[in-house]
Amino acid sequence: MFLKYRILVLILFFAMPLLASADESTAEQPNIIVILADDLGYSDIGAYGGEIRTPNLNALAEQGVQLTNFHSGPTCGPTRAMLMSGVDHHRAGVGANAAALLRLPELRGRPGYEGYLNNSVVSFARLLQDVGYHTFMTGKWDLGAKPGTLPTDRGFDHYFGLVSGGASHFSDATGNMRPVVRAKYFDDDRRVDQLPDDFYSSKTYTDRMLDYIENRPGDDEPYFAYLAYTAPHWPLQVPDDWIDKYKGKYDQGWHAVRQGRFERQVELGLLPASADLPAQNRNVANWDEISPAQRQTELKRIELHAAMIELMDFHIGRVLAAVNTLSERETVVIFMSDNGAEGNSIGELLDNKYWIPATFDNRLDNMGRKGSYVFLGAGWGQATVSPFRIYKSFTTEGGIRAPAIFYSTGNRFASGRKDTLVTVMDVAPTILEMAGTRHPGTHYEGRELLPMNGLSALAVLSGDEESVHGDDPVGWELYGNRALIRGDWKVVLTWPPEGDGEWQLFNLREDPTETRNLASADPELTAEMVELWNEYATTNGVAIVDEDIGYGRYR
Repeated sequence: MFLKYRILVLILFFAMPLLASADESTAEQPNIIVILADDLGYSDIGAYGGEIRTPNLNALAEQGVQLTNFHSGPTCGPTRAMLMSGVDHHRAGVGANAAALLRLPELRGRPGYEGYLNNSVVSFARLLQDVGYHTFMTGKWDLGAKPGTLPTDRGFDHYFGLVSGGASHFSDATGNMRPVVRAKYFDDDRRVDQLPDDFYSSKTYTDRMLDYIENRPGDDEPYFAYLAYTAPHWPLQVPDDWIDKYKGKYDQGWHAVRQGRFERQVELGLLPASADLPAQNRNVANWDEISPAQRQTELKRIELHAAMIELMDFHIGRVLAAVNTLSERETVVIFMSDNGAEGNSIGELLDNKYWIPATFDNRLDNMGRKGSYVFLGAGWGQATVSPFRIYKSFTTEGGIRAPAIFYSTGNRFASGRKDTLVTVMDVAPTILEMAGTRHPGTHYEGRELLPMNGLSALAVLSGDEESVHGDDPVGWELYGNRALIRGDWKVVLTWPPEGDGEWQLFNLREDPTETRNLASADPELTAEMVELWNEYATTNGVAIVDEDIGYGRYR
């Protein structure tokens, strides 16, 4: 049945460009669908050099605009805050993830570190409501779990999903970190006490979104759909008939997979021929030196990760197919990941080293099923962000460069690849421009607002301009780790244990994989870029800490 359904999905999707002509893109407000993956590595999609089967996303990239220089935040909460608001996450309320603030008293209570989307920003979903859009969301919110901070409080007509950062993908709703033992799900503004027995995150979020769209009132009006999958975020889990989908595919180990993806990226033209693959992370073991038993466990991790992604792609295909039948209006589809793949020591966080073995059945035959708790680990985390270095939570390219695709049934965009810098903060102003409206500025509904940091990328996507940011600097910070990009140049500072706590300088045009540190060769430019980062930190109220206060504490 899955195969038959998959064929139907692909046939319908490939017919999408026949639905509208280029003239239709300016005739009315488009429907807009934003699809967000969770912890998807840069090269986990076939179009970005991966070996995982992602036919629907590959087709979307081929027919739309494939961004190769898109930058997210380092982790999920900060990215979601910037996506919804167009404002730097340190000012929008998620200077650090809400879960992290529970263990970081030095950050709690600071302005911009509330742990939810604060009232100094307005979500673009709310602004779309103001101009006649129906607004729907399913999946992971991670921007507030209390009344007043839920999706239905911040611009969505209807919502179903997980308001916290992660959970079991099945109906048991087990939280993914102590002390959140039971994950919080909401249906609109009502807490869901019991999920349906057949709940699986990617399937159920898709089912509910299609139901919202199909049953929307006034189907002549445009809709905005935000589908925030929790795949492939840990715990890595799939339905039983998907567990062995990739058995034997990764037996060569993480070094070979990383190298293979890098070589395909060069062949595909995603990287210049002069690019180098960075040295392996210092905490990644030599594949040939780990024990046979450990190798079996490690292979199961990546097999589950890959199966989760293919299954997510399958359900994305259902959404793309429905675009044909649910509206004659132009539909814009935006796909992205929220950060790099997870390679951190999840088993060491807080009391996970005790809680996980005491609570879950992680025997090899049960890995990936309900009641198991599996995460990717450093070796595969590094491989899945190939060709970049480090991974989620860091401000190196492996943490913040993500796949992103823009597609329009109305031929609104100039299809092809674009390598100019686009950030997650640029998505909101881009969507508002497509909807024929704009951010209200510094006041909205009687309260003061922060102006957007992001800029509309519409002119770049349509081929009318070459750059969104030009030489304007864009900064990052999370858990003490820092970065700033201006034009082709980037400075980045990574604290131990992953880095050395020194500023590094890279030319991303010539060296996108950050292998040639030019800080000592050009100290003047390095100092200038560092000063720009200091200005960024001051402007955005960044808490300055001179150590890694994130995952690095748990190594």
